[in-house]
Amino acid sequence: MGKYDTDEVGKPGKPLRPRPFPWKLWLFALVMAAAAGAAGYFAWDFREQVKATEVSQAEHAGKLASTEKAAVECKAAQDQHLKVAADAKAIAAKCVVDSKDLTAQNTKLSGNLNASKDELAALRVQQREIENRLAAIAEIQKQFARMIDTGAMKVTARRGSLVISLPAEVLFPSAVADLSEDGLIKVQEVGFTLKKFPDRRYLVVGHSDNQPLKSALFKDNWELATARALTVTRVLVKAGMDPKNLVPAGAGEHDPLIEKATSAKDLARNRRIEIALLPAINELPPLPAGLGETPPADGGKAPPESKQP
Repeated sequence: MGKYDTDEVGKPGKPLRPRPFPWKLWLFALVMAAAAGAAGYFAWDFREQVKATEVSQAEHAGKLASTEKAAVECKAAQDQHLKVAADAKAIAAKCVVDSKDLTAQNTKLSGNLNASKDELAALRVQQREIENRLAAIAEIQKQFARMIDTGAMKVTARRGSLVISLPAEVLFPSAVADLSEDGLIKVQEVGFTLKKFPDRRYLVVGHSDNQPLKSALFKDNWELATARALTVTRVLVKAGMDPKNLVPAGAGEHDPLIEKATSAKDLARNRRIEIALLPAINELPPLPAGLGETPPADGGKAPPESKQP
C-alpha cells in the first residue's frame, strides 16, 4: 500500500501510523532469559552443595569410626583399671580387717591389768606396720599408674601378696631369655620405681605355658622361665635396686593363672614375669622360742627393721 490508508477503493484514507515497539514481548523474553540463568545457577549451586555435603558426610563417618575405636580402647583401659582397683581394694579390705583385729586385741589388752607393756607396744607396732603397708600399696599403684593404664603391666593381689605381673610377650621374643628393646625399657622403668622402696624384698618369678619348648637353647619351659627371671633380676639391679632385695626364681608351667589352658589367649596369660612383694620379717609370725637363730652374715649385726609394709 501507499503512504495513505484507504477506506474504500479509490478513496484516500487516514495516514498510516507506525506500528508500536513490542516492549512487552521483549520484557517477557528478558524475564525468561533471566529465569533460565537463575535456574541454571541454582542448579549448579545445588550440585556443589550436594558434593560438599557428601564430602562432609564422608569426613564425619571417618571421625565417627575413629571415635568409636577410641571409645572401645578407652572402655578396655577402664575395665583393666577397675579390675586393678578391685584387686587393690581386696588387699586393702584384708589389711583393714587385720587392723581392726589388732585394734580389738589392743583394746582387750589395755583393759587387762595383767597385760604387759611389751605386748601392748608390739601390737601397736604391728598396727602401724599394717597402716604403712596400705600406704605402700597405694603408692606403688600410683607409681605404676601409667604402665597399668597402657596394659604393659598388672598389679594384683595373689596369695595374700602384692604382685606386679608383666606379660612375657611385652618383654621377650618367643623362646628366648634376652629382653627385647621395648622390654628392657619397661623392666628398667619398674626398677627405677621399686628402688624407691629400699627396705622391701621381692621375688622375681618366671612363668611359662604348658606347650613343649621347640628351642635348642633350653632343656624345658622350667629352664626358660628361670633364665628369664634371672635376666629381669639383673636389669633391675642395673636400674639401681639392691641385689640383696631380689630373689630370682622359675616356676615354669607349674603355677598357671589358668589351669588346662588351650586357647592362645589363655596360654599367653600364663606366660609372664611376676614380681611379688615379700613380707618383712616383722610381718611374719614368731617362731617357737626353742629354735635357735642363725647369726647374720654381716658380722653379727641384725638387719635394720623394715619401715615399709
